[in-house]
Amino acid sequence: MKPIIHCLEDFEMHRFILESHLQRLLNNDAEVHYFRTMGQLKKTSRSCHLLISDLHLPDSPGEQTAKYLLSICEHTPVLVQSSDPILPDELAQRSHGKIMVVEKGGQGPRFEQAIDRFMAQHKLTFCL
Repeated sequence: MKPIIHCLEDFEMHRFILESHLQRLLNNDAEVHYFRTMGQLKKTSRSCHLLISDLHLPDSPGEQTAKYLLSICEHTPVLVQSSDPILPDELAQRSHGKIMVVEKGGQGPRFEQAIDRFMAQHKLTFCL
């Protein structure tokens, strides 16, 4: 069973970069869906195994998005990518490590390690 990953990113260039990195890292081993607004994400009927999210969205200011991410991180792993210099780290602390801060657009070692770790855990969970 392929894991389902939801990506919440409103800026087209960052989404394109993120999509390119995920295609390279996942090698078609996951089903990835992209959303530009919090409203679109909340309307989807499909749950996900991982959420990769920006914080500042057209329909959701950073603190509002942070509250939503805190509400779902108990049952869904969350990777936050944001150019905000403070809020992502505060969010990771408030979630007691359930929300990980990664590089914007999937460009960096923390992002790659987080995706590799998620895929390895998913395979262990669903392939045993």
